[in-house]
This record gives sequence, C-alpha cells and structure tokens, in this order.
Amino acid sequence: MGADDFKAAGLAEGGGFERLPRVDVAHQLERHGDEFMLRWPKYRVKCTVSHLRGHSDGLAAELTVLHAGVEIHWGRLALASTQARQGVVRKVNEIVPKKVPWRTIIEVACREPVKALRASDKFVTLTGKVHSPARELLPRLLYEGEPTLLYGDGDTGKSLTATAVAVAVQAGLALPFGLKPAQAVPVAILDWETSQDTVETRLALLAAGFGIVPPPILYRQMTRPLIEEASTLAAEFSRRGIRLVIIDSKMFAVAGIDGAFHEPITGFYSALRLFTPAASLVLNHVTNDVARGQGRARPFGGAFAFNGPRLIWEAKRDLEIEDATAIAFTCTKANNLPRKPEPFGLRFIPSDGAITVAPLDLREAAPSAVTSASVPYRIRLALKSGGDMTAAEVAEHLQISEDDTGRNLRRLREKKIVTQIADTKPIRWRLAR
Repeated sequence: MGADDFKAAGLAEGGGFERLPRVDVAHQLERHGDEFMLRWPKYRVKCTVSHLRGHSDGLAAELTVLHAGVEIHWGRLALASTQARQGVVRKVNEIVPKKVPWRTIIEVACREPVKALRASDKFVTLTGKVHSPARELLPRLLYEGEPTLLYGDGDTGKSLTATAVAVAVQAGLALPFGLKPAQAVPVAILDWETSQDTVETRLALLAAGFGIVPPPILYRQMTRPLIEEASTLAAEFSRRGIRLVIIDSKMFAVAGIDGAFHEPITGFYSALRLFTPAASLVLNHVTNDVARGQGRARPFGGAFAFNGPRLIWEAKRDLEIEDATAIAFTCTKANNLPRKPEPFGLRFIPSDGAITVAPLDLREAAPSAVTSASVPYRIRLALKSGGDMTAAEVAEHLQISEDDTGRNLRRLREKKIVTQIADTKPIRWRLAR
C-alpha cells in the first residue's frame, strides 16, 4: 500500500489518523455483520474489530490482535483517538519484534471498519429499479431479510411448528400446502423459553417423521435481551451462512421497559435487521384479553408488535381433535403482497418415536379455529363443509349476525363465487365453483 493508497483511504487527513511510512502492508478484509477481520499474511497478524458503538467522540470498538495465532492484545478503544492507538502500538511492539509494522497495521485496522460503516450509510438516489428483490425462502411465509411473526396462545403448538419449519428449510423438505423451501439453507434457533434437550427431542421426533437424520440446526439457549446480543450473533450468523433465524419467543427476547412502552419492541425489530439477509420467524403470544377468551386475537406488545413484521400469521389449535396437534394458520398481515394468503392447517401426528406432519382440512376443523379469517372465506368454508345453506344457517354456524352474512353472500354472488338455488324459500346458497 503506497502513499497514494493511504491518502485515498483517508489515513493522512483528519480524525487523528496520521501520515504513515511507505511499507508493504497488503491486507485482507472480511466483514461479518458489524464485525471486521483484517489479516496481514506476510506478518502473520490478524486484527478483529467488533462491538462497534457510537459515542459523542466517535466510534468505539473492541480490538483483538493476534500474532501467529496467539492473542497479544484485547481491549476497547476509541477508534479515532491517536493516543489510544499509540498505546496499542506500544504494547504490541513490546511483545513482538519490531520488524512488524505495527503502527501502520493498527492505523489500518482502526480506519477500515469506519470507512466500511460510513460507506454502508450513504444516501442513494431512487430510480424505481429493484436491485435486490426480497427472495421467497418459504412460499407465503418467509422472505429473506424480513421478519415473519407467528403468534398464538400458550400450548397452541408454535414451537413445534417452528421446529418443523427449521427441519424443512435446513433439509430442503416440503411441508403440506406447498410450503417447500426454495433451497436448503442453514437455520439457527435462539431459545429463551425452553432448553436444548427439549428442542433436541422435538427435532428427533420430527426428523423421524420425515424419515431423515436430524439436520445440523444451530442452537443457542438465550438469557439476555436480543438487542444486547444481536451484534455478536449477526457476525456468527454471517460466518456460518445462516439464512433463517427462529426467535422463541419475542416477549422474552425484548429488553426491559425503561422508557416508552414501544421502545423495547422497536429496538427488537431494529436488532433483527442486523441478521440480513437471513429471514426471521418470530414466535409471540397473544394479549391477556384474548387469552381469557375476549375479543379478536392480537399479538402481545401493542401496536408496534403488529406493525413491525412484514408478515403475521395467527396460530389456533383445534382442541376438538385429540389424536394430533391440529393447528389452523390465518394470515392477519401481508405487507407487499397483492393479497393475504389463504388460511391453511397442519396436523402433527404422534406415533412411536416420531411426529408426522400432515395437512389439516379446514373444512373439518372447528369453526373457532378460523375465527380470524375473513368473513367471505369463512362463508366459503362453511358452504364447502356443510353443503347448501340458508343465510340464517350460515350465520349460526359462524356465530355472526344475519345482516353481516347476507351482505357478504351478496358480494360473493357478484363475484360469482356463490349462487342462489332457484325456487327455495328461505333462499339457500351454494358455491358456484
């Protein structure tokens, strides 16, 4: 690296970075999340800059210096502080022979991450051309770099569903209803709720149901809020090529409430952005009122818990089915999709040493399992399962008013989805197709 290269890198101007001598300091740079690794193969030196945080006097970070694989320095310093950098140079010069150009190496190690961060924060001009469209990882459910929320009451089967998704995505296997991953990619599970043995048990049973060896899913039992761990996790996920992160579950993963109620929720979703390009599947619970059987289900955490994810699916268990864990899934939010995907259902059927995932026909599910679906969808489902019905019979089946039922039947008739049966009193309705 010559003098012109140093000038181009900004090392000879401003910010306390000084002009450096002409020495051969060719280096390699890798970035994983907000962690940077710089290597100087000629001198057998590796520097890692991590846990970058902004302060009033600039960026501070942890700097680790290795020589020939041996750690000779670790500490936190203000990257733009000349005095702090010189202190590191003095220390490493005392440990390793001075034939290593430590002054230049430490200056580059502190400057390159700053340059990379500032370059990633630059403004761009919008042109209407999509350069990297969000790629569908699992149809209608998971998209790269985007969070999907799956919420429901306790003992619904959310964690079991998430583990099944993890197995399918890691192994490249299909679940019912066209839920087949675009390709097999590495998956990580961050677990605040249970233990490794619990997840290992689910994994073994589901893998046996698929007829495969349990795939090598990355797992970590969590105890601290996600926002405190996200930077380190993002670097590890980048190194391992993780493309799906499962959060089990959200309300244990958010930080404590010190200020406004929304701050932990918005901080949580900001932390998830560090995992890009990985998709994230976030498990969450319902509000207290819904848990007590009052009102329509909403994810716990206020308005921002609903506004934060790109996709939201509600999970409701059909308790009338006792020989399996039967779950109906209803999409309640679908940003950037032309319309909400239709509900679907899964049955997790236990047997000796295995759990098999099978489709759940929602025509056979209890009406309460799909109460969050739209009224038109529920009317279609009722006519599919019950055959020809009057408006009053449909209303009773769905536990809604006859006025709402009649209004939606007429709209469906205009769309040629349902039709009236001639010469019936009271009028009976059936599906047109």
